[in-house]
Amino acid sequence: MNTSLDLPGLLVHQNNASASRIVSMVVPSVMFAAGVLGNSLALVVLFSSRKEQKHSVFYRLVGALAITDLFGTCATSPIILVVYANGLKWQGGRPLCNYASFMMIFAGLATIFILASMAMDRYLALNKPYFYSAHVSPARVKVLFPVLLAAALLMACLPLIGVGDNVHHFPGTWCFFDYYGTSLRVKSFAYLYSVMGLSALTVIVILNFVVLRTVLSLHRKACEIQMVVFLIGIMTVVSVCWAPLMLRVFLIQTGLKERDDILDLIFIRMASFNQILDPWVYILFRKTLLSRLIQFIKVHLCLQRKQLDTRGQNARDFGEISRMKKDSMNDHTHDNGQREPFFSESFEDTLSQ
Repeated sequence: MNTSLDLPGLLVHQNNASASRIVSMVVPSVMFAAGVLGNSLALVVLFSSRKEQKHSVFYRLVGALAITDLFGTCATSPIILVVYANGLKWQGGRPLCNYASFMMIFAGLATIFILASMAMDRYLALNKPYFYSAHVSPARVKVLFPVLLAAALLMACLPLIGVGDNVHHFPGTWCFFDYYGTSLRVKSFAYLYSVMGLSALTVIVILNFVVLRTVLSLHRKACEIQMVVFLIGIMTVVSVCWAPLMLRVFLIQTGLKERDDILDLIFIRMASFNQILDPWVYILFRKTLLSRLIQFIKVHLCLQRKQLDTRGQNARDFGEISRMKKDSMNDHTHDNGQREPFFSESFEDTLSQ
């Protein structure tokens, strides 16, 4: 397949200095390595703590998220690396393009759907505890996970059956659905994808803020605080990574944004970073590390407070001594008619240090 024919303006971009800097094999290589390493470590950490958290619905959802992110990274990144190694020449034809686009749509939406389920889980656990204890259980997560995957799978299949279209995007190393086309089927899928994704992100943000407010207003357990901190971190990552791409697709369909291949490449890479950053958020926000961080902050604050209190007490003592000195000098002046120091200057300097 001739990528220069599939990508209008590609030859112009190849001669552009700014494009040559961003079109590099280094970025996808580092992203692939970091994604595999991070998600593998997250799965190892989850597996090592399975006995303590085997009855936790949230724990199972975190495991599902790590598996989905690892699968998405391994299913898409090798194709991009092969194209870069082949001099930006796509050799797989239309079938490989459909596969790459299918996997990107499926993995991205599956991640967002799982994060929305995690936010809903914490919302129900903290704000609807009776309903949560009666209706939510780890056994039902085994049913929920396939349902979420099926929803993402259905969306990814739509371009394959004519609702939308999968095309190459600049610089010819990745395939995604067409969001520049003007036909009804192309615009329908672009609207559906962007609106569904932005709606899920909005639900995640709203539920997490409600949960955060609940935690701050009530005295909660340390494990619940850890889950909320993890959710806030994940929410920040997914919003920063996915919202720009989905918002751009929506604005392009409304005619508010024009074609910009460089910006498209930057935003799709930002979306791919979500699968890389998710596991590191979990690894860094583990209970042990979080407890040590909180303890460090407490100790640091206590030391600062103690130093301030000590300085304040020294200042008060020095003020009292100075007052006594002044009174004594007044007495001596009144009695003897001459001024005699109560303390020597060297001793006074020592007190002030």
